[in-house]
Amino acid sequence: MLTFLNEAILESATGRQVLLKFLVQNNIAVIPKSSNPKRIQENINLFDFTLDDEDVKLLTGLDKGEQGRRVTLVFSQSIMNHLEYPFPRIPRDI
Repeated sequence: MLTFLNEAILESATGRQVLLKFLVQNNIAVIPKSSNPKRIQENINLFDFTLDDEDVKLLTGLDKGEQGRRVTLVFSQSIMNHLEYPFPRIPRDI
């Protein structure tokens, strides 16, 4: 899945850990959910490694912008009646 990343990281971390670490390292709050004890421990072990600048750049380059998001806020016609609609676009730089 993430074979283009630093091999040393992939030997010691799962793809899920790498993606969660990317978010945390960019000051984005994450709330991973799992009832699986192994995955809970993986989530705790996010702080055992860091992503270098090259890995962060590679992951940032995967961003497809607004068009790549699976979730849109227009899930109901009533959202368009919200006082702050249309909502501001998310900045591209993290």
